[in-house]
Amino acid sequence: MNEKEVDLRDFIFEVLLHWRSIILCIFIGAIFFTACSFLQLHLSDKKAQTEQSPELTPSELEKNMTQAERTAVDQVLLNEDSCQKWKAYIEKSALMKLDTSKVYQSDLVYAVNTPKNPINPTAVYFDLLATNDIYKFISNKIDSLTMNDAQELIHVLNPSSFSAKQENCSFRITAIAATKKKCKALSNAIQEYIDKLHSLVADTYGAHDITLLQNSTSGMDSTALLQEQIDMRNKITLLNTETANLINNFSEIQTQYYQLRTSDDNASSDFLETKDKETPTTIQTLTRSALWGIVFAVIIYMFTMFFLYITNSKLRYTDDYIALYQIPVLGHIPSKRKPRTLFRRIDFWLYCKRDKRLYTTPVGQAIRLASTALLVIAQKKGLAQIYGISCGPISVSLENEIKNLLSAGNIGFGIIDNILYDADSIQMLCKVQDAVLIEKTGSVKYDEFQQSLGILQQQNINVIGMILIE
Repeated sequence: MNEKEVDLRDFIFEVLLHWRSIILCIFIGAIFFTACSFLQLHLSDKKAQTEQSPELTPSELEKNMTQAERTAVDQVLLNEDSCQKWKAYIEKSALMKLDTSKVYQSDLVYAVNTPKNPINPTAVYFDLLATNDIYKFISNKIDSLTMNDAQELIHVLNPSSFSAKQENCSFRITAIAATKKKCKALSNAIQEYIDKLHSLVADTYGAHDITLLQNSTSGMDSTALLQEQIDMRNKITLLNTETANLINNFSEIQTQYYQLRTSDDNASSDFLETKDKETPTTIQTLTRSALWGIVFAVIIYMFTMFFLYITNSKLRYTDDYIALYQIPVLGHIPSKRKPRTLFRRIDFWLYCKRDKRLYTTPVGQAIRLASTALLVIAQKKGLAQIYGISCGPISVSLENEIKNLLSAGNIGFGIIDNILYDADSIQMLCKVQDAVLIEKTGSVKYDEFQQSLGILQQQNINVIGMILIE
């Protein structure tokens, strides 16, 4: 017998044919490493929480502070809240966003004439224009303009003087915007709203005329608006300066009290920020652990399979027996594979790829081919009786199929199995002249096969070939 070498191709298919076990090991490795990582993170968090020193509550600290110290902390909190609100106002305010070097302003001057009505409704117009209805109306007319923006950009000026006995009285409306087009849009919306008010006031106070005396739009540099923007930012700067000075003069107990107050006020936002920061880290750690578990499981499984493969002492279906024992193989009888389910189809595809270099057919056809090859050899050598010899048991159905096929050529066939472990089988070898070895791979060891060959040589039995059963 020649030395048997490790076949890398055969080993790869041996691993692939156990793909169910590989997937199971991958899941076990990923779950195990993820669970260990999660447990480690949990224990670390618990240890960190245990090591943290207990903190005093704001109420406990407040008892140890004077009224002046509490007032200073309250003033800091009030300043910070005011700064946040003013900053939010500057960010959202359309007035604060205007470029003061180029502001467009529309001036609308209306005159109210009541020749036959003793009551002048100018004050009514002024009161109606001071409500939020005009801002709501204009914000609906102009896209991307909110009520707050309209309230900042439109101003109704109080008439200088009017009385109920005056026949004529006027009022003025101004609108400012960043572009001339938008300023015109505001002016048109105001005029439309005045026309709507005219019919409403006339129904209540009687017929009267309202005339647009002036409608002008022009660009200008608004120093008043610039000063208003500067004053707003100065207000925020002064609040920040005052806050910083107060904090610098805080005592240790004031600092603790201030930190607790701010943490209580921002508890929900801090929790969300902490969660957003910690959650990705935790997910990345668990994912990394799962990947390491998969790699570790695959390495362990491959090492185990390789160890089992090289230490396997049983006959393999894919071995080259001509090179190992100088015995011709008359046929390979595969196992019954019925690819009905998806898993079976995957196995069948792998078996076909593995046996690509072997001439494989269905089980019935393979038995017929092996029997025919045996029949041809027997007829050429003029043999009348052939025995099938095996180290293990041979199924009765296989024996009958081979016997029926050989009987067509008037050649007798018999089975002598378990020749290493059955005394009666050994005794039957005395009448055997020619034999064919029938061995089932995966159950017969190489040493047993070698020992059976030695017995046949001692008995001067001619081995004409062998048939392998998967």
